[in-house]
Amino acid sequence: MFFIRMAIFIVLVFLGRTETLSAETAFPALIEHGPRNGSMIALTFDACPTGKTDDYDEKVIEILLREKVSATLFMSGRWVEKNAEHVKFLSKQSQFEIANHAFWHPHMLDKDDERILRELKRTQTIIRKVSGKMPRFFRPPFGEVDERLVKLVQQAGLTAIQYDLASGDPDPGLSAARIVRMVLRDAKAGSIVVFHMNKNGVRTAEALPEIIRGLRKKGFTLVTVGDLLK
Repeated sequence: MFFIRMAIFIVLVFLGRTETLSAETAFPALIEHGPRNGSMIALTFDACPTGKTDDYDEKVIEILLREKVSATLFMSGRWVEKNAEHVKFLSKQSQFEIANHAFWHPHMLDKDDERILRELKRTQTIIRKVSGKMPRFFRPPFGEVDERLVKLVQQAGLTAIQYDLASGDPDPGLSAARIVRMVLRDAKAGSIVVFHMNKNGVRTAEALPEIIRGLRKKGFTLVTVGDLLK
């Protein structure tokens, strides 16, 4: 399902139904990647509600802390409510940037303008309340985006962040070794890579150490989305 939705997104871009631009145009409406002429890559981790009793992947966070990897964490408001103590801890780590991932993680293109703005603003409020941080960036749930959503995101005072490299970590059919191969093969300067930190990433923690080592060996610097776009 994930790859089907990405295919739909690519078709929309081709047809001109989104305003997809890169960071070279300085904070455009929708950002897929950063500058291609540098050496920085942003690793990002989504935390959407899963319905599981435990939907916080502590192993992933431990690896990022141990390896001193800067990363942007896109959190849904519902996930923040459920994991408030974890969010307080994460927000105190200077290497992490906290970002908005809607409240309930719905298919937002199916929702009216009022519902979309409510999703965005409610998440901003809960993240600010729990962490003391006010997010600047928003990632559309399921990677689904169109021109209307992008404009509403801007109206809410946020910048929409997509990605140009999906790790595929929610796919139980992908081994850790294959995830590593795919990311190291396809990563390029300016890439925004998406993983999960809510245990939807089946083998994320297993693959992450080798991905970090491999990217650094290739000469990449791992940064937050905010630093990537400076």
